Amino acid sequence: MPVKATQRKMNSLSAHQTANIPTTIKNPERVAHRRTELIDVATKLFLERGFHNTSIRDIVRACSFNIASLYMYVSSKEDILYLVAQDLMNNIARELGETVLVEDSPKRSLEHGFASYCRIADRLRRPIRLLYREVAFLPEEPRSNVLGTVAGVVTYFERIVKQGIASGEFRSVNARLAALDIMFFAHMIALHTREVRQLADLEEYIDFQMQTIFAGLLTNPANRGTRSAGKKSSAKKSQKTR
Repeated sequence: MPVKATQRKMNSLSAHQTANIPTTIKNPERVAHRRTELIDVATKLFLERGFHNTSIRDIVRACSFNIASLYMYVSSKEDILYLVAQDLMNNIARELGETVLVEDSPKRSLEHGFASYCRIADRLRRPIRLLYREVAFLPEEPRSNVLGTVAGVVTYFERIVKQGIASGEFRSVNARLAALDIMFFAHMIALHTREVRQLADLEEYIDFQMQTIFAGLLTNPANRGTRSAGKKSSAKKSQKTR
């Protein structure tokens, strides 16, 4: 059954990001509408079967248009994979960017940002695994575009780390490398879901990794408590008094 593109907002891709994907359609809204449908259908099929085991005809059978129409919006299956990957990363970057940070506290900002990204990674763990598995099969330029958006997520955390270094709250470390570590801590939720879930629930995982991150960043080791440590301590005390 065809997937309706109206099930969600139009894809997040800008004209600049899709400039190298040919289309014979002059109406940009129509192109966005059709490509949104392609993204939704292809994501589902790539997750179920993998990129290589999904054919163009498989995708067309699940869409509301025929194979001739498909080639009016893309020229190859790699174009579709690029649309899927870049739309995913754009949405992740947008949602992370909407996280409210604490202007005068890099530590609190990092707590908020990391917790938000972990929840995004948990919700989108299957598409993130797809991205890791299949992005290498993209041609060089579109692959670079996708990786550029990933780099933007690293920059988000790098900026917070630099603020903490400048304020004296964080040690003088390689901010970019620290930001990469922070991103991959969140990605482990998607890449090693079974192992992580056997050891901790999502909130416990966030707290544990925040403790690990702060152990390497904070100038004052006594200030390593995370956002929920106080809540957990209070809960334990409450149980003891019952």
